[in-house]
Amino acid sequence: MLTISKLKRWSITYYLDTAQSAQRATTDFQRAGGGLGEYYSEHDTRTPVWLCAGDTRTSAGLVGLSDTQRAGGEADAGVVARWLDDGVAPSGAYGRALGAHGVHGYDLTFSVPKSVSVIRALKADDVVAKGIADAHTTALAEAMEYLAAHAGYTRIHNPVTELKDLVHLPGLVTVAYQHETSRCGDPHLHTHVIVPNRQARADGLLVSIDGTSLYHEAKAAGVIYQATLRRELHQSLGFEWEPVDPHTGMAELAGIDRSSITAWSRRSSQLREWAARHLTVVDGPLSAAQLAAAQKATRPTKPEELAWPELLQQWRTDERGVHLDRSSFDQARAARRAASRVPFDRARLADAAECIDKAAFTRADLVEIIGAQLPVDGDRSPREAVEAAVDELGIRLTAPRQRHQREGHERFTLARILAEEVAVLDLADARDDRAQLWVREDDTRGLSPDQRAAVKAIGRSPWLVQPLSAPAGAGKTTSLRALRAAAHHRYGAHVLVLAPTGRAVDVAVREGAGDEGLTIAKALQDLRNGTLTLDRGTVVVVDEAGMVGTDDLRQLLTATTTAGVKTVLVGDPHQLAPVKSRGGMFAQLCTDLPWTQHLSEVWRMRDPQERAASLAFRNGEPQAVGQAIKWYRDHDRLRCGDQIAMATDALDGYRRDVAVGKDALLLCDTTEMADALNRRIHDDTIPADAPTAIVARGQRVAIGDLILSRRNDHTIDVRRADDHHAAADPVRNGDRWRVAAIDPIANRVAAERLSDDAGAVFDADYVREHINHGYATTVHSAQGVTADATHAVLGENTTRSMLYVAMTRGREANTSYLYERTTEAEYGPSTDGEPYVMQRGTAHQAVQLAHAIITVHDDVPLTANQIAAETPRHLLPERVASLLAERARALDGRITAYAEWARSIEGVTAEMGRTRMTDRARIRDRGADLEL
Repeated sequence: MLTISKLKRWSITYYLDTAQSAQRATTDFQRAGGGLGEYYSEHDTRTPVWLCAGDTRTSAGLVGLSDTQRAGGEADAGVVARWLDDGVAPSGAYGRALGAHGVHGYDLTFSVPKSVSVIRALKADDVVAKGIADAHTTALAEAMEYLAAHAGYTRIHNPVTELKDLVHLPGLVTVAYQHETSRCGDPHLHTHVIVPNRQARADGLLVSIDGTSLYHEAKAAGVIYQATLRRELHQSLGFEWEPVDPHTGMAELAGIDRSSITAWSRRSSQLREWAARHLTVVDGPLSAAQLAAAQKATRPTKPEELAWPELLQQWRTDERGVHLDRSSFDQARAARRAASRVPFDRARLADAAECIDKAAFTRADLVEIIGAQLPVDGDRSPREAVEAAVDELGIRLTAPRQRHQREGHERFTLARILAEEVAVLDLADARDDRAQLWVREDDTRGLSPDQRAAVKAIGRSPWLVQPLSAPAGAGKTTSLRALRAAAHHRYGAHVLVLAPTGRAVDVAVREGAGDEGLTIAKALQDLRNGTLTLDRGTVVVVDEAGMVGTDDLRQLLTATTTAGVKTVLVGDPHQLAPVKSRGGMFAQLCTDLPWTQHLSEVWRMRDPQERAASLAFRNGEPQAVGQAIKWYRDHDRLRCGDQIAMATDALDGYRRDVAVGKDALLLCDTTEMADALNRRIHDDTIPADAPTAIVARGQRVAIGDLILSRRNDHTIDVRRADDHHAAADPVRNGDRWRVAAIDPIANRVAAERLSDDAGAVFDADYVREHINHGYATTVHSAQGVTADATHAVLGENTTRSMLYVAMTRGREANTSYLYERTTEAEYGPSTDGEPYVMQRGTAHQAVQLAHAIITVHDDVPLTANQIAAETPRHLLPERVASLLAERARALDGRITAYAEWARSIEGVTAEMGRTRMTDRARIRDRGADLEL
């Protein structure tokens, strides 16, 4: 796989020190006459080398490399350091000065699968070791060629358009540092490809590489690397492979027992060491000398200082060893041979592309999907095969990109996805006047004018598909309670609540939004097998509708409209999209259906200014976003720094809130950050000698720990706190529990749920697989949750919707701690000699990071139809253009139909008002007669 991180000043020191230590160790070993074969003793691969891609002759010549260097010659440490730190190329040329906080370069880290590292270290002879090294080198070169072609851009100002045009660089000149171990000293073959942020343009000027393009194409390049590695190792050494993970593009070798892979996969990072308190942290001002020392990467620990033969000796005498599994190898070979008999054609590629979780995708998205499906015995190289397949597979939705637009601007889709969306739009026109609910004044008592108007409009609408768009904290549950009361008045209608998650279903039913509930998946299953029937006495409410995938929505609306059932879709198009499922359809329905209702007021946050700021983050209007960020800055709600500093600060804030009795949330962008915070809190809260049970991801829990259940399970007996003989809501994914008792021998856990104090006992299997610490959780898990305060630790991959969700959970305060990963924290080995110095940024830097998240990382999902609608018709394929024309006619028809209905309903309402006044007059007159 491929990871990417930014390099700052001094970052290159880590790579230089590691290479020098390895070279010294190898020299000392050779002088001592050590050896494990010619290849091992004479060819230590940790010497840094030049790596060029693209037009290598031109690009290398422009920066001053010789032909020998261009072909992979050794890179001089001083030359590399000067290029990265000061922006001075090997030729002595330099471009624009690098700023104090600027990006000096990028680290592209290519790693072989763990099974390959283990076999190379523990079982390989000279021939196999050389074959693995050659395959790694070839795969690396292919991935870099892909990046040079699709991410090797700089940007220049166009005085005519006043825009920044993208200009292709002749090539990329980089430095490759091959490393052999993980931070824990386990075998881990990986290469850091260092890309200086001063590359040569065709005219010889040194310019910055476009980092956005580099990040956009990084995962695709990683898939090219993995596909090439698999092919090379299969063809040269006969290796077979397990199935490819479609989300990472990586596969493990077949024939290696999984327990061996796990045993050699100990992981470590500065963040984990901080969580376990193995990292000495300095928090405070330092002298200039101390700061300079701290900014330099720490010197390597013993494993990376050893010569390669010494590393092999250590690993091959390690008791963990490696266990081979011949049966899995034979199964993988048989599966490959069977697959090879099926032509790898356009139909198979389209089936593979179906698993893309976006309706409209970029070329890089297609590379990722197709690259993971390529056979290892194909005639063409993976890069050539992928490039050809991508060019013929997708249906273009946008015009060819203009000079100022990146490759990621172009969007494609598939015919099946277009058909899926059209089907939903057609279903949305279903109408039945018998589905109207006449809402009474008593039903809406206590609602705001905004909520009252929405509920009345939804009730009297004759359209069966009725969206309600509501920002976070707008009181949608209060509104749905009123709608349920109105439904009960209509012939005792039954309200069925559906939601993507079981927890959302339980909350909605418990708070009175419906009479009973099911998850979307369960409802669709029951509809298919006939155990769920819908009739005109049913009203369906779909909560968190923005998280329902398009195909699930199509299946559901097909069933409800066929039964003549009103379906109210409730959600926020700007919150997080569905995971592993195409989204965006709810947002399009909210836009296209004139009868959509919108709640515009936020009530959750107690500060009216914070309510306005949350709406600005949601809607994304530039001026309002600027004002909102300023408000958050002025109220100390935005902070920034490195990973450990932000984790520390968020934890401190969370603890202060909990100490005064507040219901506080500790949110994270990744499970790694959540695990680190959870371990720190567990270790600080629970005595070290307390009995524990082992839960998922190797965590341990004890009595008093906060835990999270991560899977719905109706088979677990859950009992109410006030009546231990009565059943409570079932165990749901995302429920938080407090551990009340444990059985360390059987590894069972008894716990009480925080939301309702209900109790349950989790057996050993569930505990090991589906229980985690519950102090900190991811933002995705917290969508729909309300608390007093929120502390969110968010990295550079945070998106606008993630930030918006994180900043709208708390009533009293919501604070974001924004971090950027540093190379030293990711890769630099820890030492006992030098402390880790936490780095915190200024308020201005925090503002810049927040602004970039809102404006650059906008991840609100769009349908293929929406994206195509922004493109001139004559630039679209004929079938897409005809679909858009049909959609435009349908939209005009909806507007006309809605206008006609609105005029008629005004007349009906007026007539009903006159009838009521006449009835009241008759009653009054009758009362007067009786009094006489």
